[in-house]
Amino acid sequence: MKSRTKAVVIGGGIAGCSTLYHLTRQGWGDVVLVERNELTSGTTWHSAAQVTNFGTNQTMVGLKTHSINLYKELSEITEYPINYNHADGGIRLANTEEQMQGYRHFASMARGMGVNLEVIDARECALRHPLISTANLLGGLWDPLDGDIDPAQLCQALAYHARKAGAEVYRNTT
Repeated sequence: MKSRTKAVVIGGGIAGCSTLYHLTRQGWGDVVLVERNELTSGTTWHSAAQVTNFGTNQTMVGLKTHSINLYKELSEITEYPINYNHADGGIRLANTEEQMQGYRHFASMARGMGVNLEVIDARECALRHPLISTANLLGGLWDPLDGDIDPAQLCQALAYHARKAGAEVYRNTT
């Protein structure tokens, strides 16, 4: 193990592997990641792994949009598959006018950031997902990029690309 480095990242979950990857993308090759077990052996491997633009504020939407763009980029590199699926999209359902108003506000904010979300009525919800019951449903918020990803594969791919850029990863460091 190195005794000197520019930066040390502690933890080999999604936050640590992403930090390591982004440091190398910024030109920091002399960085290391230290993980006490194996990469993704903590909470990352059993996350829900949902990928969405939906967030509570502009900061979250910006972060999620950055992530989606990164996942698209990584999924096109066949050296290390990340099992990213974003073809189906998703709907957040609303059964109150307050929820619909919130979705209209959110969609407007997101569109201003270049994110394509659509507020749809109950009939359109049922057309897009036939198993949805429209009883008491007013509508929803459609995100065409909603999808899922394999979090363990994503971490491994981020670490792989960081190592290719000069970073080192130390596992089983108990």
